[in-house]
Amino acid sequence: DRLRAFLHVFANSPVDGCSSVCDINGNCLSALVTKLSGCVSQLEQFPVKVHDLPAGTGSTSTTALKFFNTHQLKCHLQRHPDCTTLKQWKGGTVKIDPLALVQAIERYLVVRGYARIRDKESAESDDDNSEEDIDDTLAAVVISQGAARHKLQFVIGEQVLPYNMTVYQAIRQFSPAAGNDQSETDTDSEAPLGSANIWVQTHTVYYRPVPEDDNCNTKVGSSLVSPRKGKSSIKVTPFRRKPDELWTEGVVPGSKSPLDAFLLPKLPVTVSIHDSSLSVLCLLRVLHALNRFWYTLYSGFDAKPILPQQEFVNSKIAAKASRQLQDPLVIMTGNLPSWLQQIATVCPFLLPFETRQLLMYAIAFDRDRALQRLLDCSPELATSDSQERVTPRLDRRKRTVSREDILKQAEAVIQDLASSKALLEVQYENEVGTGLGPTLEFYALVSKEMQRSDLELWAGSHSGSHVFSPSGLFPSPLGRSTKVSHTVRIRSKFRFLGKFMAKAVMDSRMLDLPLSVTFYRWLLGEESTLGLADLAHVAPDVHRTLVKLQAVVHRKQALTTDHNLTTEQRNQQIEELGLDGCCIEDLGLDFTLPGYPAIEMRRGGKDIPLTIHNLEEYIKLVSHWYLVEGVSRQMESFREGFEVVFPLSQLSMFYPEELDAVFCGHPTGWDMKTLVESCRPDHGYSADSKAIRFLFQILAEYCPQEQRDFVQFVTGSPRLPVGGFKSLSPPLTVVLKTVEPNMSPDDFLPSVMTCVNYLKLPDYSSLIVMRQKLGQAAREGQHCFHLS
Repeated sequence: DRLRAFLHVFANSPVDGCSSVCDINGNCLSALVTKLSGCVSQLEQFPVKVHDLPAGTGSTSTTALKFFNTHQLKCHLQRHPDCTTLKQWKGGTVKIDPLALVQAIERYLVVRGYARIRDKESAESDDDNSEEDIDDTLAAVVISQGAARHKLQFVIGEQVLPYNMTVYQAIRQFSPAAGNDQSETDTDSEAPLGSANIWVQTHTVYYRPVPEDDNCNTKVGSSLVSPRKGKSSIKVTPFRRKPDELWTEGVVPGSKSPLDAFLLPKLPVTVSIHDSSLSVLCLLRVLHALNRFWYTLYSGFDAKPILPQQEFVNSKIAAKASRQLQDPLVIMTGNLPSWLQQIATVCPFLLPFETRQLLMYAIAFDRDRALQRLLDCSPELATSDSQERVTPRLDRRKRTVSREDILKQAEAVIQDLASSKALLEVQYENEVGTGLGPTLEFYALVSKEMQRSDLELWAGSHSGSHVFSPSGLFPSPLGRSTKVSHTVRIRSKFRFLGKFMAKAVMDSRMLDLPLSVTFYRWLLGEESTLGLADLAHVAPDVHRTLVKLQAVVHRKQALTTDHNLTTEQRNQQIEELGLDGCCIEDLGLDFTLPGYPAIEMRRGGKDIPLTIHNLEEYIKLVSHWYLVEGVSRQMESFREGFEVVFPLSQLSMFYPEELDAVFCGHPTGWDMKTLVESCRPDHGYSADSKAIRFLFQILAEYCPQEQRDFVQFVTGSPRLPVGGFKSLSPPLTVVLKTVEPNMSPDDFLPSVMTCVNYLKLPDYSSLIVMRQKLGQAAREGQHCFHLS
């Protein structure tokens, strides 16, 4: 009631939780948010590490990156004094790439046998063979993601080093020989190359086995029970299954309110930073949650926020984050300030989507991917002086696939590379095209294959060869009696889909998979908060009917508490309640899932008729089975597959409604102004050329399907990156397609170079001819890559 009273004052919402009629007005709430955001801007003192190089070393951070790529740190690897079960390193000083991760040192030692635990007798003798054939340079050693658990722990002084920290960052922060300030400041005076001591001195890095406690915590399926010696005195309690009240009694597990996680007096314990603005941020976090989930306090409102997301963005903090993330040196050294990730995770609304997406690539993946993402988003960095340009060193794995049965081949390719950091590139059999275009098309084609009706994966219309759902794809529910073989096949497909989607994000590839926002709520672990309102994003028709039935339940509850009625009057009026003039019993419904007569929502459900007395139970069961119970096995398999590639927790800085942009980019759509600003005429054309004016007019008049065809023709994917044409990297370049002097341009079709987004356009004689030729090329020029 207190929250509804607050919303009544600040958003004109009803005071009564059962009311569904009101004119929501967020002007007062908007004013409050603006005031609090101003308080944050006044109070916050979050430090920014921006590297300005000293005089004589160049004016850009790419100069420093070049320095990092041409210099190495000298390290002395030494067995920890407390350790006697590992070999002592006798290979002398090791030169290490400063941008290598600490886990690269582990890999370096593991492959040479220094992680092998020795018994006490052999440990007393340290006369191991010298390292005669070992290269003293540790430059490009990479430990593969998804490998076995860590075996060695590394220490500088008393500080245990994180595995994903760069060696440069570890030495700069913890090595006594570095001799520099370790504090975070809000100035531009931080020397990016550190003091001269870093590069001259030899730094001691100790190694030792990973402690047993860490092993137990990280090893999957390990037992915490010590090995049994002799006869056990411990009484083993036989396992008893928890009573399944959902199946036997139709009792739906209680769902949590999505507001519960935010109505707290302090920010989560994961926020370890200290700042004067944190208490105001906590209040803003509560207001943002109320703005998103206010409808859960009522029974009949649509799940729409009161204020748009951008009203909560704090321009000062956003500018600091953007400035931080635009520094290639900060990205490559992993030297991001701790506040940035913590605030972006607990208060994502403070930062624009594009900033958070760049932050995800900076912290979730390897440094080279982060730099590549930065270069894609900031072309001016990539076009700097070639002497200073730094190119990401990404390992690439090329795979050749056939266009026939591409889904089966995709499963094999993803299975092979899911746990690898290598960038996947695809080429098709009997086609010479390779690179970005064919790879983007691969992800688009597999996305479409996963929507095939015969796979029986998705709820929706199966009238054609592919499933269609206006509210987005969501798993088709599985019943308790579904055959094991069918369940195994379905789960296998969702496990593959998890790996496939995670790999696409990791490699910055766009999918063409219109998933429901409820699917993304599962992805973020919000399934326990799903309720009737979320069914609108899964089964809109069923949702509309249940909302009407819910109103009947409310009328029944009102009659039950009406003391002005006699018992006989009350019972009679309750029995007369119905839907659209029809009694509930006459609807002819039972306790099977609507649309899925083979799925019983409780044991014997097909023999339990729907009545006014079990209507409330029916509504809860339908929502629960559609959103949770019927899809839990599929979604668990999806999350398992996803975690093979990278942790789902890295998506926590996004909201469910934003994840479509993370995975699928920007839906096609543009106007004349966008085309003029984003496309680049070149090599025979200028902005004033007749052909360019024709092209922009034609593109501006395209319908959505024609836009998809054109974008797939020129890029390989039917989707544009976030930001649309303006974010296409490299930008769409339109050049003149030359023909022989005795030939007419009207006889030729346009051609493209998808890897660099080049459109080769003949100088057609008229707008009509260009429209016809361009449309023909876009429709017929897909699904094949040859030299143009």
